[in-house]
Amino acid sequence: MQTADIALISRLINKAFMAEIIPFRAVRPTRDKVHLVATRSYVTYQPRHLNRKLLENPFSFVHIINPEFGKSRKSRPNSDTRFNKIKQRFEEFCDDKILAQDEKDAFYVYRQITPTHSFTGIICGVAVKEYTEGHIKIHEQTLTSRVGVFTKYLDICDFNAEPVLLTYTDKGTHIDPLIAKSMSARPEYDFTTTDRIQHQLWLIDNKEDIAAVQKEFAKLECLYIADGHHRMASSALLGEKRMKRKGWKPTDISNYALALILPEKELNIRPFHRVIRLDEPIDEKQLLKDLESHFKITKKSRTYFPKANHEFGMRISKGWYSLKLKDKMVSEKVVEHLDPMILTNTILEPLFDIHDQKTDRRIQFIPGKESIDKYEKSIDQGLTTALFTLHSTSTAQLFAVSDANEIMPPKSTYVEPKLRSGLTIMKLS
Repeated sequence: MQTADIALISRLINKAFMAEIIPFRAVRPTRDKVHLVATRSYVTYQPRHLNRKLLENPFSFVHIINPEFGKSRKSRPNSDTRFNKIKQRFEEFCDDKILAQDEKDAFYVYRQITPTHSFTGIICGVAVKEYTEGHIKIHEQTLTSRVGVFTKYLDICDFNAEPVLLTYTDKGTHIDPLIAKSMSARPEYDFTTTDRIQHQLWLIDNKEDIAAVQKEFAKLECLYIADGHHRMASSALLGEKRMKRKGWKPTDISNYALALILPEKELNIRPFHRVIRLDEPIDEKQLLKDLESHFKITKKSRTYFPKANHEFGMRISKGWYSLKLKDKMVSEKVVEHLDPMILTNTILEPLFDIHDQKTDRRIQFIPGKESIDKYEKSIDQGLTTALFTLHSTSTAQLFAVSDANEIMPPKSTYVEPKLRSGLTIMKLS
């Protein structure tokens, strides 16, 4: 049975389903090298850390993404030449038996264990038509230029190593028992990375088990993008592009996007905090007076993180404050009830004149897992104007925004797990 043809099984099982998923034959590291190959996304590395990784680890997947490391002359970033070199480096990893393709279609059960959380889901292919038809729902806008670049990357390199993170409401399905069944066996991979995160992988490659998983996912009315809107949009654009080529078939693997699908209970959503650096000093006494029109203000003696929605922590040179919204939200738009939007409408735009948070250099977003100590010190040194801490957006809010076809403000959610590159790679032809 060919890759993607198994999708036809689920169509026969339930013609009305929305969530079409398929197994695939992953290209992945050999068991003895997986801890050396799999890596964080290369964009998360500082240049000096990336260079050290490239120097010290010849097996790292970042060598594929950076194929000209150590060479004096380099091709232009995002050019056809650069992408062809990435493809060539990927093929060299395969020729050197660092990576190998599975002989059978499979779903891949992945578990990530951090010091504070555990995440378990299924790596698979999802039909891009479900995205274009609105059954894979979004909550974030994409940049056309960025989608175009990544589409060209996928088309030339002909592989996808960056899964989209999807989630779903897990009521009325029996997906959990099927995952638990696969995890009763010895994992194919079980390793811990230097950031103290454990990674485990199991295969579901029995045809009956594959069909059972597809049958349960067929009960879902939709999936939601938790993280990876640009990757999803790029896979959809690639499918549309290749559809026009001679010899195209509905079962071609390029009609599917690589995804890790987790139930909502497995997600961990943290906030992004906001750091403000204005060009001129502000009158903090006047700021507090202006805030009184919308917020109940309480002085705090130490670092403060809000305990619930519609509350913010604020740090200025005078110290920490709790800002609790006094107004009752009456807007019919779901997104207007989100804390990042409330902060924008009541403070960032009217008081700090920050209107375009994607481009304004005066605002910085701090992931909720990151320490804010250095930003507090920066305020004390007079280098930073203010710091706002936020409460996390819930999965229920994420679903509500997506269902309403609305768009969240920039940096509304910091979603975990963060996935490793090069663990399960989908070839696109």
